[in-house]
Amino acid sequence: MILIYLLKVSACTLIFFAVYQFLLAKLTFFNLNRAYLLLMLVVSFSIPAVTIESRHEVVAANQEIPLKVKYSDNGFVEQDNEGGRNVVNSSINREKLLLYGYFFVLIALVFRMLFMVARIQVQLRKHVVNKDGAVILVDEKSAIKNCTFFNRIIIDASLPAGEKHLVIKHESIHVKQWHVVDKMLVNLITAILWFNPIIYFWRNAIDHNHEFLADRETTRFADKKAYASLLLNLAMPAKTLVVNSFSKLPLKNRIMMLYKQPNVKFQRLVYLTILPVLMICCMAFVNRKEVVVEKTLIQNLPSVDAPEKPDVHTRKYLNSNSKVNVTASSAIKEADPILIIDAGHGGKDDASTAFDGQKEKDLNLRAVKILAEEAVKRGIKIVLTRKDDQYLTLSERLPKQKATAFISIHHNVAQPNEAAPFGGIEVYVSKLNPKISTNEALGSGILNKLRQLKDFAVRDSLKNGNLFLLRESKVPAIVIEMGNISDAKTLGYISQEKNIRKISNLILDGFVQFSKRGS
Repeated sequence: MILIYLLKVSACTLIFFAVYQFLLAKLTFFNLNRAYLLLMLVVSFSIPAVTIESRHEVVAANQEIPLKVKYSDNGFVEQDNEGGRNVVNSSINREKLLLYGYFFVLIALVFRMLFMVARIQVQLRKHVVNKDGAVILVDEKSAIKNCTFFNRIIIDASLPAGEKHLVIKHESIHVKQWHVVDKMLVNLITAILWFNPIIYFWRNAIDHNHEFLADRETTRFADKKAYASLLLNLAMPAKTLVVNSFSKLPLKNRIMMLYKQPNVKFQRLVYLTILPVLMICCMAFVNRKEVVVEKTLIQNLPSVDAPEKPDVHTRKYLNSNSKVNVTASSAIKEADPILIIDAGHGGKDDASTAFDGQKEKDLNLRAVKILAEEAVKRGIKIVLTRKDDQYLTLSERLPKQKATAFISIHHNVAQPNEAAPFGGIEVYVSKLNPKISTNEALGSGILNKLRQLKDFAVRDSLKNGNLFLLRESKVPAIVIEMGNISDAKTLGYISQEKNIRKISNLILDGFVQFSKRGS
């Protein structure tokens, strides 16, 4: 997120400016200080933008290779719906409001800077007396005088010739050393980091360093005492951020630097302290991505993307129309996992309508009841959020007890003026859930089992959904879209009970596998 990135940038500026203020600001190596102030600004923005990927190989014996977690962002995305109205995620809205507020201030500051440039242009046209190349003479009523503006030197025409010469000499240093580039860069960065108080001190440090550089070059050709007196006589408050003024308040540091003995070259070694500070910032603010590569000692395992071998219960549905033996032994003996199954919508919330007029809420409940029957046959303990046509709020659907997994069943439908949804089965998780990795393990395992279907489409990767049930669930949670019920062919397939039982057993295969590996 951009706000997190900018906070990391601000933290870097705080650390680097502290180094400058306590170790470098009093030194007379003005060119080195200028390079430091500009370079560390760039570095502050660069460090949080870097991502270092570390790969770890883990050798696992007698274990299956997990499904590679992939996401699909194309096509229809399921939306929260509460009684026919969309549910708003207040935390997301707060983040958006913060982002909008940030950009509003940023744009306002950029326009302010452009307005100041335009205002200076107007002032110059109004008060100009004479032009001599890059030097512009203005009358004494001009608010813009004795300064540089980009590559132009603006001088008060009423100054005596000697003072005018010194001022022109001083301002020409700003032009020759391209100080305007530094000012434009730091003003732009100040607009970007407007919420960071350190950046304003940083901007002042760059301004002061410019004046130290210009003062040093000017006093090589002028008497220091006379030059300091001129600084005091022409002192005026700084009114604009886009010019280099000859003498702006306060002047204490400039006059002190005029008379300060230059530091010896040996003292340049203090700049080496930047290296450990730079390393600390890199360690603290560089993004890290850990990739675990799992290898197995078993040979001839299926490939990572290959569907896994179906459970004995499911195999009967894949190969024939025979029914599962109710007295078959339980699929889970060591543990007592609990599966919470939610039939989406219900009661006054019809959700959507199928191609043949059936309500989605009824199709959801029918599929959930079949899934529950198949789970009971396997000895899996199940809890239903609703057993009939009952209306529940999203909060009421959330698991209130400890459970192994939570699955909410839905069906897609084509919306007016929107792209047609994927025709087959989709599995959703939410990246906003704090335990997203566990949810991905559940969703990926079930999705991999569902891909064994040969006669019905299954999306080959997870989908990210900003859904209340997925965001807020403390239990590993997924949403399964059983198909597009506005499509006649899809509806025909999922209307057959044998097909729903086939799908249900594949879902349960994934759940059993997940429950054995733990959450």
